Amino acid sequence: MPNTDPSTPLRNRPSAPLRDQNEAEAETSSKRRRERTPYHGATFGALSSVLCDYRQHGRVTFIDELRLSKEPLRIDIVVIKKNRDIKLKPVWAKIFRGHNLMEYKSPVDKPPTLAVFNKMIGYAYIYAAQKELEISDVTATLICARPPRKLFKILEEKFGYKILEKYDGIYYITERGIAAPKRLAVQVMAQKSEPLLQALDKKPWDDATTDKLAKFVLFASKKNAAALGYWLKALTPENLKNILERMGQYMTPNERVIKRFIKSWGLSDDIKNEGRQEGRQEGRQEVISLLEKGYSLSDAKKMLKLA
Repeated sequence: MPNTDPSTPLRNRPSAPLRDQNEAEAETSSKRRRERTPYHGATFGALSSVLCDYRQHGRVTFIDELRLSKEPLRIDIVVIKKNRDIKLKPVWAKIFRGHNLMEYKSPVDKPPTLAVFNKMIGYAYIYAAQKELEISDVTATLICARPPRKLFKILEEKFGYKILEKYDGIYYITERGIAAPKRLAVQVMAQKSEPLLQALDKKPWDDATTDKLAKFVLFASKKNAAALGYWLKALTPENLKNILERMGQYMTPNERVIKRFIKSWGLSDDIKNEGRQEGRQEGRQEVISLLEKGYSLSDAKKMLKLA
């Protein structure tokens, strides 16, 4: 995304300020990352789950916190399409090309600034250089809790960018006068554009949201339980309890095994104890049901060994 104006943010590579950091600052930054809230893992798990089908068929690869150098210079999420022509369904993935970098700011972080935007763009160019890619095969996505209106205003008024809300919560950021196929594709993704990220807000969900997420978790957990677990851990105990209760409305006996497995994630001791009691009762009922259907006790135990 070239530009002849030396003040434009796309010209400010992050390498210069990073070189100026002393060892103490780098150590502090590294420590801060290690002590981060669980939002990053939750976001990785959520987006990984949404694209689970593509991952299982080998069409995309998900990489968590890819290191670009020996120094603490990392991209939060990289999605690599094995075939660039594959169409991905989520609205936030419509812009995707072959290599797609995603930088995440959690709901407890400050709104993204021009410095954050510059760093993300710089990472994209560094990544393209290291992988020997054309920049036209790379995209950069900034994920944040809400649309960064202040940043948008700076980009439009000071640097002449065009901000287009392509979908609800998805903003394409383009530089005027440069053909889209030849430049780095950039977007800002507000978390409301993805229900799993929107659910990370601390406020209680309404019934419709809980119902929708319960059905998604029930389906996704069969194929992608490990990745989805990070997301579940970041939910409030109240919302997690509600989603597990809602899941019970749609479950077969075998699917209740998944529910009991999920119940061990991120719950308070009281809810865990409650879950154990419910699990024992459900297990007894499942055994009785199988025996009534003519299965032997040995077969019933084998069928329910995961319980």
